Amino acid sequence: MNLSNDKNEIICGSEGGKLYRVLTNDLSFLLHSDAHISTINDISFGSDSNSFVTVDEAGAIKMWDTSEYKCLFTGYPNRQSAASRVFFTKDDNTVLVGYRDGFLGCFDTITAKAQLWEISQAHRGAVTAIYADQNYILTGG
Repeated sequence: MNLSNDKNEIICGSEGGKLYRVLTNDLSFLLHSDAHISTINDISFGSDSNSFVTVDEAGAIKMWDTSEYKCLFTGYPNRQSAASRVFFTKDDNTVLVGYRDGFLGCFDTITAKAQLWEISQAHRGAVTAIYADQNYILTGG
């Protein structure tokens, strides 16, 4: 945490990798930036170049807006496991995430709800590839 030279604002950092700007006159705050707190393991673009998703070693999923350079969505799996692969579906704005323990999860980026569903032990080891379209989901591990 640090107070600006003019004493009008404070910049605060959190354990979760977020930076906040706090105005000292009314203590209102604004999220300045967001970041992963561990190594990013995979990246996938959506149906266009306006957004992409990333997954990290802690299992976190983040959706990013490329025009405003900010995080739009952060999701976490129902249990702790490192995310190994991610696939941003082209048709319904869901994100499929493969984990090192072989689990496969699905997140909804529009409603920003928690994990929609999970397939436990879809693979004996890490999920190493994901592809999906309107007809099927294909994973490798």
